[in-house]
Amino acid sequence: MPRPDLSEPEYLRHIEHLARKIVNAASAEGWLTYADDPAEATPLQRMVNETARQLRHYHFDGDGCLDEERPFLRLAGAVLLQPQAVPLGMEESYPEICARLGVEARPEGWAIWNTWAADGQSLSMILADSGGTEGLLMNWARGIEIYPLTPLSAQVVLTRQGWLTPMTLSPRSARRLGAIQPVSGKAAAKPEASGGGTPAPG
Repeated sequence: MPRPDLSEPEYLRHIEHLARKIVNAASAEGWLTYADDPAEATPLQRMVNETARQLRHYHFDGDGCLDEERPFLRLAGAVLLQPQAVPLGMEESYPEICARLGVEARPEGWAIWNTWAADGQSLSMILADSGGTEGLLMNWARGIEIYPLTPLSAQVVLTRQGWLTPMTLSPRSARRLGAIQPVSGKAAAKPEASGGGTPAPG
């Protein structure tokens, strides 16, 4: 029976949220799989794997469901930079932002992933293909904590120190900052300058 303080739709979303936390914990332990269960999997592991397969999320290229050879990349947030849709809070035009980043103002736009270097310093990865990022943001909009596979070197056009802001926060970053909505603010003056209130890596 649903909790009396929740409507039935709210209760169902709450159960889905708990199921995702179980799946995320299994993934962190390193045994979760979307493929066939290994012979040594315990009954509990098999049920958690099946739960992961049944949970609804938007699939996108590089979501790890088909290719598990590369590790996942933890992101603080992401930015879709397009001529017709400059993120809210950026006062510069699309060509001006591209010039500041050191990339051409191409009509297809760019995807920027804000992450961390091995030493914990913030850095932004600029990717030419934005399709996977669109799918990633669709999941984040539903509060689904999913991250992309680490991109291949050929997929990264440029890496810059600092983050491009404002960005759409990953669910983990949003929780750490106590934010419900994506953080928006004035764009950093230089690509090397990080946005204020940035979450810690990990």
